[in-house]
Amino acid sequence: MRLRSFQPGEETELWELSRQQHAAVPVKPDSDQAHWAERLRVNQPFIVEYDHQVIGYAECSHNGEIGHFFVRSEWHGRGVGTFLMVSLHQYASARGVERLCVQVSHASRPFFERRGFDVDRSEEGWARMSKRLAV
Repeated sequence: MRLRSFQPGEETELWELSRQQHAAVPVKPDSDQAHWAERLRVNQPFIVEYDHQVIGYAECSHNGEIGHFFVRSEWHGRGVGTFLMVSLHQYASARGVERLCVQVSHASRPFFERRGFDVDRSEEGWARMSKRLAV
């Protein structure tokens, strides 16, 4: 596994990965691909690849909002999500971010709870979670 930065031109591949995950769980997908692609260019997600294939990606805005956090389903349970989470923590801490926030499906909630996130509020199918970072 290798962590690297987002590269322009990867928008379609990442869009397809997010669609794969949206099909697997009831989530609120970004419906406008152009807006979604612009968001990737602004937030510059971390990419995890294996054998030149993107197997996961995650982004964190300057204020600590985790917007996208996706791992290919065939790679679930193999450390890719943990690798991304550690990278997001390091990125946020280096920038003085005090709190990470994320909105997750109930299917993803246990992953974030195991990494110290608390539920701030819960809605039908969703949970808003956050975690205070030691800065």
